[in-house]
Amino acid sequence: MKKELFCILGLLCLSGAIAAQPVMADRHAARGMGCEACHAANDKTRPVRKDACLKCHGSYEAMAKRTEKVVPNPHFNHYGDRDCTTCHKGHQQSVVSCNACHQFDLKTP
Repeated sequence: MKKELFCILGLLCLSGAIAAQPVMADRHAARGMGCEACHAANDKTRPVRKDACLKCHGSYEAMAKRTEKVVPNPHFNHYGDRDCTTCHKGHQQSVVSCNACHQFDLKTP
């Protein structure tokens, strides 16, 4: 029997199970947001900057409050306000940049 492959939004493919983890762009697209929501002037060649993220997600302090029950709180750390894309990657898997020195069991969307 031949397995069928279904693609959702042309990004996430399923064949009975998830074949790839969704990335940040998938999460935004699923919520009806187009590229222009993050990319200034819809210019996909330029990186997304923190001010674009904070338009929707509020201040960095608001994000620290939102993740206050996460231990350690990734938005309240010894680096202070970091660029969101240090951890959150739009079109590839996100990372826990803290793990360059530490070994935290954090999930980064």
